[in-house]
Amino acid sequence: MITWMQKHRKYLVVTIWISTIAFVGAGFVGWGTYQYGSKSNSIAKVGDIPVTMTEFQNAYSNIYEQYNRTLGGRLDEATAKQLGLKQQALQSLIYQTLIKNFAAEHGIVVDDSEVQQAIVSIPAFQKDGSFDKELYLSTLRNMRMKPKTFEAALKDELLVKKTLGLFDMDATPLETEAFGSAIFISDKIRYRVFDAEDIEVKTDREALKKYWEQNRAKYMTPTRYKLSLLWIEPSSQKPDETAIEEYYRANRTDFTDSEGKILPLEEAKDRVIDALRLKAAKKSAQLAYIDLKKGKKAPEESLTLDANDPRFSEQTWKDIEAATAHTTLKPKIEDDKYVVIRVEDVILPREESFEEAYPDVKEDYIAKTRKERLKELAESASKNLQDGTVSDFLTRDSVDKLKPLSNDEAAAFLQKLFSSKSAKGAILLDNKAVSYEVLEQKLLNKDKLEQNLAFIKENTRKMKENLLQSSLIKRLQQQYPVEIYLKESE
Repeated sequence: MITWMQKHRKYLVVTIWISTIAFVGAGFVGWGTYQYGSKSNSIAKVGDIPVTMTEFQNAYSNIYEQYNRTLGGRLDEATAKQLGLKQQALQSLIYQTLIKNFAAEHGIVVDDSEVQQAIVSIPAFQKDGSFDKELYLSTLRNMRMKPKTFEAALKDELLVKKTLGLFDMDATPLETEAFGSAIFISDKIRYRVFDAEDIEVKTDREALKKYWEQNRAKYMTPTRYKLSLLWIEPSSQKPDETAIEEYYRANRTDFTDSEGKILPLEEAKDRVIDALRLKAAKKSAQLAYIDLKKGKKAPEESLTLDANDPRFSEQTWKDIEAATAHTTLKPKIEDDKYVVIRVEDVILPREESFEEAYPDVKEDYIAKTRKERLKELAESASKNLQDGTVSDFLTRDSVDKLKPLSNDEAAAFLQKLFSSKSAKGAILLDNKAVSYEVLEQKLLNKDKLEQNLAFIKENTRKMKENLLQSSLIKRLQQQYPVEIYLKESE
């Protein structure tokens, strides 16, 4: 999940603003210890406008809550730090303040009546379809936010939206047609598919040794750790029904099925009991840690493991790798029990000998040679494709019309095909190559354009809006200096 979120966290300018309205209902979260620089009353200054710690708190709390909902309530501070949520919140405030500088320079304002209208239209402040002042005030109290603070933040949000709205232009018919043509351009091609597995590569020791010598820096032993372990089993005492129910209520989001849905107590009961037994053993684990550290207790197991060996979790390995020799780590949960780990020694990487590296060298040599020959074969074949297969007219989504390519391979091929300026050539995929020749091309599929007109218009407008806003931000970054005073403590 974290990997997926890291790949998708690069928001376009159009979506990066922290929404004050969306902040309603989100709780405050901690954000670690920070130190101020020379400006103790603000965390940054953009142009003539300061960015306050309150604004940063609100922005971070909001973005934290958004990610927390995506993760099903399982986000913690360590993960938030890994995702760079503080940096995202600060960057969004800087972008927002650049826009506020622009608005001030050009006389763009939001008056109190606009703020009032926005407040009464927020569903969270409505009862039976109408604005309720008591609900408004109680909601802000629950958020630990004063009305004055909320209204000031909302005013800033409206100012940014109003300013950006000046650049909101509908797509022209020509732009829509051009965008539609780019999406629905279609090619009829003649093609042949070559598979790397069909290319036989003969190896001999001399060729492999030469390859190893040229690439020996690639072949290193992993960092290895000599470890001593002391295991602490969960408590054998079964918790009573009251303890089970209380623990489940307090930690119900920890008990989910494969789809992330929270399990009812009846289905989660065995897991709750296991968690309570583990919790009951925590004190014993802490005492064992102290005894092992002071030498009062001997380890039960000694072993040497490569870094990131699957025996231990990713977090445990982070702690092991951060430790020096003869360091005893605090108890970790592994295999549904506690383990106290003492790092006895760290064995640093070294170059592998040819014999040690031989299996990997052989595999890499064969893969490299196959790829080279595959490329040569496909490029040579592209000069004369009379015996190739002729396709139907293909668009970017014709992933099921290029046998024997799989859908994923066809998608990769089509992406490269429609990005290429060459009428013929060879396209390399992971384990295949495709020789192709474009026989005929249709620049605009009128039927598809009409069928998808609303989609094309909206995406053309968004692309145009994004380009305009991105260009504006770049210009404002040059125009208004940015000073950041906030520094995270070690």
